[in-house]
Amino acid sequence: MPSSQPNIRQLRAFDAAAEHQGISRAAERLNLSQSAISQSIAQLEATLGTTLFQRRANGSFLTREGEVFRIRVARALRRAELALSNAAEFSRAGRGTGEPMPGNVTSVQISALIAIDEHGSYSAAATALGISRPALNRHARDIETILRRPLFSRTPRGKATTKTGHELARELRLSMKEVHYGIEEIAAIKGESHGTIVIGILPLGASLLVSQALGQLSREYPKMKARIVESPFEALLNWLQTGVIDIIIGTLRPTPLTGDINESPLFPDPYCLVARKDHPLCGLNQVREEDLVRYEWILPRQDTPRRVAVDSLFQSFAVPPTTVVETSSMALTRDLLISGDRLTLLSRDQIVFEDKLGLLAVVPFPLPSPMRVLGTITRSEWLPTDLQKNFLSILNTLAEKTVSAMA
Repeated sequence: MPSSQPNIRQLRAFDAAAEHQGISRAAERLNLSQSAISQSIAQLEATLGTTLFQRRANGSFLTREGEVFRIRVARALRRAELALSNAAEFSRAGRGTGEPMPGNVTSVQISALIAIDEHGSYSAAATALGISRPALNRHARDIETILRRPLFSRTPRGKATTKTGHELARELRLSMKEVHYGIEEIAAIKGESHGTIVIGILPLGASLLVSQALGQLSREYPKMKARIVESPFEALLNWLQTGVIDIIIGTLRPTPLTGDINESPLFPDPYCLVARKDHPLCGLNQVREEDLVRYEWILPRQDTPRRVAVDSLFQSFAVPPTTVVETSSMALTRDLLISGDRLTLLSRDQIVFEDKLGLLAVVPFPLPSPMRVLGTITRSEWLPTDLQKNFLSILNTLAEKTVSAMA
C-alpha cells in the first residue's frame, strides 16, 4: 500500500493522459508542459507502487492497474470538480476580484477544509494534519480566495465551516474516498491485500448476520480487513453520507430515507415480547394485557423502529405499564431482563444466543405491529469494490436462506 496519498494535480495529469493516450495531448489539454505531466505521472506511479501506462511509440496506454484506477480517478475528479464549481457558482461578487478558479484548488487546501470541517476548529484541524496554525490559516484563506466565497465562520470554539463549506467538505471527502478505493483495488491486483470494508451496525443490530457474512467473506478473501462501527442510527447515517463507513446493516426505518441513499431489504425479523427464561409470564398458557402492565418495561431509545413498535403496543393498553429505563444497549437490556421480571420488545435474531443459553425467552403474546425488516443502507452513487460486492452477495444469499427457513 502507498505511504502517501496522490494529490489532485497528479490525478488530473493521469486522467488527461489516459483520456488522450499520450503525454503531449494531455499537456495541451491541461495547458502544462510535457515534462510537468510526465513528472506528475511518475510521482503517482511511485506513490502507488505500480505502472499505470505502457509507453509505446504511438502513445501511452493503460495497464490493467491503470484501467482499474482510471475508473476511480474519473469518478473522483468529476465529483470534486462539480462540488468546487457549485461552491464558487454564486460567489463571483464575493471576496477578492476576478472570476473564481475552482481548477486552481490544491490538495493541501482540500485537506485543510476537510480537517476544519471534521474537527470544528482551526487548532484541532492543524494538530490533526500535523501542520502549524498559520499554515492552516493560509490554506483556508487561499481556498476561499480561489472560490470567491466564505467557507468558514467564527464560532465559540474558533472557526468552523459554513453550510457551503460543510457541503463542499462532504463532497470532497467522498471524492477522496474514490481514490482510496482505487488504491485498494490496485493492491488487490498485486496480491498485497484484498481490501477493506467498513460496516455500520446499530447497538441492537444484525450482529449474527454480519458475523456469518464476514466469516464466509474472510475465507474467500484471507487478506481482507473489516471494521465494524456500532453507533446510533443518526451517527451511522452521517458517517455513511460522508464516506466514513461503506454500508449500514440493520432495521430499516418505517419511513423511507430521502437524499442520496439506497435502502435494500434483506428479510423480515419480527419483534416479539421478551423476558428472562423463568419469568412468571412464560409459564402461562395465555398472556393477557392486564398481565403485561403488572411488570416494568425497558424502553428503547426514542425515534427508533423498536420504540415505534413499543409505543404502538402501549397505545392498545387501557393503562400504560411502568417504564423506568430507556436504553438501546443490548448488554444493559439483557442484564436488566435477566436480573428481574422486566419486559421489552426484541427480535428473535437479537436474542438467538441468549435463547440457546437459556437466559431469555419469548412470551406468547400477539403484537399489533410486529414487523421488523433487516436491510442494507448505502450511498446511491456507491461503486463497491470486488470485496464489497461479494460481501453484499453473501448477505443476500444468507437472507434468502433465512426467508426459506421461515416459510
